[in-house]
Amino acid sequence: MLFSDISYAFRIMRRTPLFTATMVLTVMLAIAANVIIFSFVNAVMLRPLPFREPSRLVQVAEKNDKLNLPTFGSSVLNFLDWREQSKSFDELAAVGFNNYTLTGTGEPEQFSGNRISPALTRVLGIPPIAGRAFSDDEEQPGASSVAMIGEGLWKRRFGADQGLIGRTIILNDTPTTVVGIAPAALNLISGGDVYTPLTIDRSKEIRLNHVIFTVGRLKHGVSIERAQAEMAGISARMGRQYPQIRDWGIHLVSLFDTFVSRELKDGLLVLLWAVVFVLLIACANIANLLLARAATRQNEMAVRTVIGASRSRLVRQLLVESVMLSLLGGIGGLGGALWAVHAINRFLPPNTLPIPTVEMDARVFWFALGLTVITGLTFGIIPAWRTAKVDLNAVLKQGGRGLTRRMSAGLRSGLAAAEVALATVLLIGAGLFIRSLSNLERVRLGFDAQALMTFQLDPPITKYPVNSKGPQFYRALLDALQSIPGARGAAVSSGIPFGAGAYNTHPMITTDRSILPADTAVPIDWRIVSPGYFKTMGIPLLQGRDFTDADGPAPAPPVMIVSRATARKFWGDANPLGHTLRRSADPRTAFAIVGVVSDVRSTVLNQESPALYYPMASRVGPVMDIVVRTDGAPEALLPVIRQKVHDLDAELALGNVRTMEQWLSNSAAQPRLNTLLLGAFAAVALLIASIGIYGVLAYSVSQRTSELGVRMALGATPGGVLLLIVSEGMKVVLIGIGIGVVAGLALGRTVSSMIFGVPVRDPATFAVVAVALAGVALAACAIPALRASRVDPIVSLRSE
Repeated sequence: MLFSDISYAFRIMRRTPLFTATMVLTVMLAIAANVIIFSFVNAVMLRPLPFREPSRLVQVAEKNDKLNLPTFGSSVLNFLDWREQSKSFDELAAVGFNNYTLTGTGEPEQFSGNRISPALTRVLGIPPIAGRAFSDDEEQPGASSVAMIGEGLWKRRFGADQGLIGRTIILNDTPTTVVGIAPAALNLISGGDVYTPLTIDRSKEIRLNHVIFTVGRLKHGVSIERAQAEMAGISARMGRQYPQIRDWGIHLVSLFDTFVSRELKDGLLVLLWAVVFVLLIACANIANLLLARAATRQNEMAVRTVIGASRSRLVRQLLVESVMLSLLGGIGGLGGALWAVHAINRFLPPNTLPIPTVEMDARVFWFALGLTVITGLTFGIIPAWRTAKVDLNAVLKQGGRGLTRRMSAGLRSGLAAAEVALATVLLIGAGLFIRSLSNLERVRLGFDAQALMTFQLDPPITKYPVNSKGPQFYRALLDALQSIPGARGAAVSSGIPFGAGAYNTHPMITTDRSILPADTAVPIDWRIVSPGYFKTMGIPLLQGRDFTDADGPAPAPPVMIVSRATARKFWGDANPLGHTLRRSADPRTAFAIVGVVSDVRSTVLNQESPALYYPMASRVGPVMDIVVRTDGAPEALLPVIRQKVHDLDAELALGNVRTMEQWLSNSAAQPRLNTLLLGAFAAVALLIASIGIYGVLAYSVSQRTSELGVRMALGATPGGVLLLIVSEGMKVVLIGIGIGVVAGLALGRTVSSMIFGVPVRDPATFAVVAVALAGVALAACAIPALRASRVDPIVSLRSE
């Protein structure tokens, strides 16, 4: 019986190809949108992390409520004490961040990497795919130099050569034995390609130096709340033992929440609701089309009823037709989603999502199948029930004309209004996102991002100590870079805005007269910069002076430059020059303020960061960013820049080579993706809703031909008929827009955290959406209205 229903459904489709194509295309667009977003939701939020029993994994972070730091990095010394005292964990492991320069195999290459506890692979439950993991004794100072190579780097750089195990390579100027190949899953937690043991020497560690990421595996049966209570007790005891950390506590966060930020969750949920709206609009539109087609099938249903078909039999046949239409659209939608997800993976900048790529697994395919079937049943059930409800006497009297119009005109108008309302909400959301993205891309950065080439260097510390030969090397490098024709300036920083450098924070205090209570510590981002950095970056110097080469280590007095926001935090509008700041971890050293610079947006486009700057002449970081301002295209000078570096040291590799504009583009990747997808879904919703409005009016005109003929025979003008049809259609549209605007006002708070520089109830956005939607709807109404105005009354009356 089912096969005969399917066969009949295909015959019906072939008989009405235009109708079938419209239905299939509508379903295809809706299913594609839903599958695309579900693929992201599945990959980011539903698929378990690729570790053994990931629900037992937590980040063990430090926190400081006084400094408003709810989740912060860990101190190595605190980590060691936690490891000894805690009973809630099977094991704890730490991850430090590092860069590695590979030499001795051709052109030097720089790779991001990590120093990891030997316990990390056990904690995560991911053994190496080849070779072995680190042993516990390799954590001790003086142990042999060993490394694991990440699976991705192993395949890309070494061609998956099994012979790499046991081979000695040169990392950071040190012969190092490769002992294993780390699985790709380890990259998720660490983001590196090369791993070495985190060797710990207690005598060289500082308890307030928060430089590691700590992860632990809860024991079986231990909840995160129970572990949090135990760690709070440990923290209190350690605060009494070490007074310098008395304001610091411990905060346990599930590993899932560590990687999937609240902003990402909110963005995905907004997009998920958006595609649900698209699907509802599609269902309403197709239901309208099916209700309209019901009039042409009244005689067919009457005949089948006369020869013995029950109402349930007719409903089943009609539902089979709806589901078959939906399946055809679903197949096309799945194909479109596969292409779209592949394209997004290809063009999405790294680190936009907490996973390297989005993959469509079996869950996504089952979702697509289930959604397709449910969609077919949803848009088919009401039209099937209405179509199968046949009044034989009425059909025989009217020949099928007019019955369905009376039966379903109100329902079809209601569905059209619902389509418009949902489309209005989506368009309002898209409008807010578009304006927000425009504001982000036009925001005042505090520096000039054009014509800047940036790269990183990681000189071996053994060869270039950070407080002696390191500054000398960078001074010589800057002299060489500034001599390049076409280079307008060059500078060094421990972390450029939006780059991959170090973004460190010090709690700072002042003993001078301040607007803050005495000894109030304020966390401030800091950088090490060279003389001329602010000029090269285009950061205005507002007061005082820039650094010079004389601002070096003792006996030179310690100095710093602060941003305007930092100065205002401590001294309000008073002149900060000559005042001093001290690190709360080292209050004996007072840094005199010698300059004030403009505020800079350093890590996110929607927020300026108070900052302070130390002079490079005293010390540098292990990894430093170099910026070169050029007269023309920055990329054109890259070969010369590379040669200048190699003239100083042929073993150094340039890492993270990008223009500043590329860094900025990457920083806006997630809001840009949200805006692009929401805008595309809103456009699809508008298209489907417009088709729905047109379909309702076109069918209404076809059913009212006789009425319109009578009106015109009695003296109605074509213009009057045109106005009548348009007014009927626009009445439905305006009701839908009104409902959508009210819903948009109510739902605005759900996206408030995701937009920048525009109120969630922005009158301009709401007005533009309402006018634009009304204009599109008016165009959709005009076509059937023009057809109605051209009705020949003699022809229409003769047909009766």
